[in-house]
This record gives sequence, C-alpha cells and structure tokens, in this order.
Amino acid sequence: MAEAEKTYIFHLHRKDGSSLLLHPLFPPAKVVETLEKSPLEGRYGREPRVEVLTALRDELYRQVELGVRHWLDDLRFIPKFLIASGAFVAAYLFFSIVVRDPLPVIDEVVLGLLAAVASFVLIGRRDRASQRAAKKRVDLRLVVDRIAFRESQFVKTVEDALHSAEGQSVEQVVRRIVEPLGQGPQQSPEAEGEAQAEAQAEAAQFVHLLEQRFDFRKLEREKPGRRAGGREAARLLSLRKLDLPLYAVYRSCKRAVAERR
Repeated sequence: MAEAEKTYIFHLHRKDGSSLLLHPLFPPAKVVETLEKSPLEGRYGREPRVEVLTALRDELYRQVELGVRHWLDDLRFIPKFLIASGAFVAAYLFFSIVVRDPLPVIDEVVLGLLAAVASFVLIGRRDRASQRAAKKRVDLRLVVDRIAFRESQFVKTVEDALHSAEGQSVEQVVRRIVEPLGQGPQQSPEAEGEAQAEAQAEAAQFVHLLEQRFDFRKLEREKPGRRAGGREAARLLSLRKLDLPLYAVYRSCKRAVAERR
C-alpha cells in the first residue's frame, strides 16, 4: 500500500523576531479531509518559541471547530432541508386554515419561511452539540496534538533569503523581483534521494500555502510581460500593503519549483 503524501506546516522566523505560520487547514471545507487523510508534519528553520507553538495549536483547534461545523452541514444538509421544508408546509397550512387575516398568502408565506429557517438553525445547533460532533472534534484535536516539528534545510534557506530581502530597501527588493538573480532557495548539492525529494515536496507546498494565504497567484496573473520590467516595478511600488520581501521569496521559490519539474 502506497504511503500517504505528507502535508506540511511551516514556521518562518522573520528578521524582526516575529513568526509567520503557514498551515493547510483552510478553507473549512478541507479541514476534516486534510487531517484524516494526510500525515501532518511541522517544519522550521530556526526553532520556534514555545508560546508560538501554543498559539499555533490554538489556531488549529479553531480551524478544527470550523471544519467540524462544515462537515456536519454537508452530512446533515438533506435531512435538515427536508425537515425545514416540512416546517414551512405545516406553518403555511396552519395559518391558512386556522388563522384568518386581511392579507391572505403573504402572511402565511412569511411565517412559513420563519418556521423553516428556525427549524434549520435549531437542528444545526443540536447537531453541533451531538455525540458524533464531539467525537469528531476529539479525534481531530488528537491529530493536531500529534503534529511534530523538526528542522528543515529548505526552511532555513527560505529564512536566509527572506532576511536578506528584509534587509534591503524597497527599491532593491523590487529590482530583485523584476530581475531575479540565481535559482531561488534549494537544497544543498550533496543532498540526494529521499532528502532531496522531501525538499522538493516542501517547496511545492510552501508555494501553494503562500498563494492560498496572500493571494500571490493573482499578482502573478496581473504582472506585465517579461520585457515590461519598468511597468512591473512601478506596479509593485504602488502596492503599499504588499509584503515585498515575502513576495520576492515566493517568486524565487516558485521559479525553483517550476525548474525541478
């Protein structure tokens, strides 16, 4: 039986001492599937502080809660819809036959919709408090508690590249993005076999998580052609909220991943 592909959580230590954590438990629709089907492992360059790992665990617990809610909504949608439809029909008939009002049909429809929405919401709350939901939360939290972090040469290389970019001026970083030099973060030449394959898997997932978290893929689609370096530089300088050092590392990593395929 083939071994399941690993899924990674990345911790990046930034030059100012802050931490950047990238995890795959997003959006909520993918949380349960990710935790149940893929071995989840943590990677770091410089070892993160205990309080950072504690904050990460709390964040993953919150994602587990959102994921279980979404899982229940999918699982129980048809029964909830049928019960809500029955509540609408019952309320409509009751107020049509029993209660006389000066505005026929309109009041019945409104009250029927209110009954349907109320029953849908109440059933959802009952489902979230059910034993099935509690067991799913416990199982997924245990998966989160078993996540182990270890040092990664790839993440070390990424951190070095990020710190280098963070030490440059805005104009220098933009020039680095528009006219990239070198081949981007990659494993040392002596690395072979499984270590090299793991580094490539880490790089590919790192690029994907950055695209998911910061919408870098949209920036890539909007960039001018290769010869329009001046326009590209002006566009990047106009994006004041863009994390330019991180975007520079992303572009370098993405190019390296593409070259290895």
